[in-house]
Amino acid sequence: MGKAKKELTSDQAVRDRLDQILAEITAAQDQGVPTQEVLKKTSFNPEEEPSLALPLIDALARVPSPDTAQILLQILGEAGDKDLIKAIKRALYKLRQKGVRWEEKTTDKKPALTPPKPPEPEGYLSAIDSTGSRIIVLARPVPQRGLVVVFSIVSDKEGIQQFTVGKFSKRNFRGFLKNTVSSEDFPVIQAPGAYCLQLLKEAGAFTQSLSKALPQGYGEAVRQFSDVIWDKPLPLIYQFIKEDEVKDLPHLLKDSAHLHEIMPFSTWHLGEQEIAKYAERITEAEQSRIVLRPDQKEARINAIYRHALGELFPEEKRLLWKRRLEEMAYVLLKTGKQDEAREALSAAVDLNKPVSAIEPNPFMWDLLLKSIQIILETDQEKKEEEQKTSLIITP
Repeated sequence: MGKAKKELTSDQAVRDRLDQILAEITAAQDQGVPTQEVLKKTSFNPEEEPSLALPLIDALARVPSPDTAQILLQILGEAGDKDLIKAIKRALYKLRQKGVRWEEKTTDKKPALTPPKPPEPEGYLSAIDSTGSRIIVLARPVPQRGLVVVFSIVSDKEGIQQFTVGKFSKRNFRGFLKNTVSSEDFPVIQAPGAYCLQLLKEAGAFTQSLSKALPQGYGEAVRQFSDVIWDKPLPLIYQFIKEDEVKDLPHLLKDSAHLHEIMPFSTWHLGEQEIAKYAERITEAEQSRIVLRPDQKEARINAIYRHALGELFPEEKRLLWKRRLEEMAYVLLKTGKQDEAREALSAAVDLNKPVSAIEPNPFMWDLLLKSIQIILETDQEKKEEEQKTSLIITP
């Protein structure tokens, strides 16, 4: 049930899947499973198969029985989607038209013993590495069982890369965070559990958008946190530093270029495939046989850089880097680097508008220069190594 279902692509596949779910419902009812638990005993997971929700409601409407009505009422009580709510109400109306009657509980009395609300989960986030990956950890106390811990590595390019669920004692969990997960260069900092869960859900949705299966256990883990909701704006940093505090402040934006001198920004760079052609053009310009004054050559190379800047950051890429900077601003803030956090957020806010080749975003400009320089230096080292090898005289 934790394993993601493949997207159904034909009417026959939908019918076959619905028949399977209905058979599982019937089997659960025959075993005396309480109505409110029936759907949980099936292989259907609305988060993993959202496209099946409405067809399932229609299918249930064709099974005229009080048990069916109770299942629909159970779904109605948990539904948040307007279309789904309308579909359930239509299905209940059809059942009434067919003569089905059921008991509806309308009492507002609270039960004598209200089960305690589960404790809020702890959340932890790591810094983001050069590939756009980071660690997300959720931990929730379980009575007499220590902590249930969800550990994941997510990427803004690939979705969920690693996912595990385990149990820890509180002592062992602290050691796991300190000695295994966190490091000086890539610290793991505490964040609201609801926010960490929201980031994990974002990664899950992105994974599915890439037509990749969600990892085993993901759906079940998310359901265990169904009571946890992040209802504040994203990203989290704006709860601490308002956009207006860093927007249109030239000194902050200019200083954002210095972020490349500290971890993890010093490891950030653009992919070789993205910038190889620009590095090649710069090499050609530097080695050109055309006689140019130093200032002319510099202008020519600078034009290549500015052309690259305009091509490399269309809106989708620009917003990806914006989100990275916003997320890192919170990490910087939580690790005591308030000035750097404001600089990172200033650079992020500036990326609300297209990257300008005339007045480039200082952080992005230095990211481009650094990335191309890495390729140029690597190529030069290869050439020097080849020359050394060619000078070796074999007997």
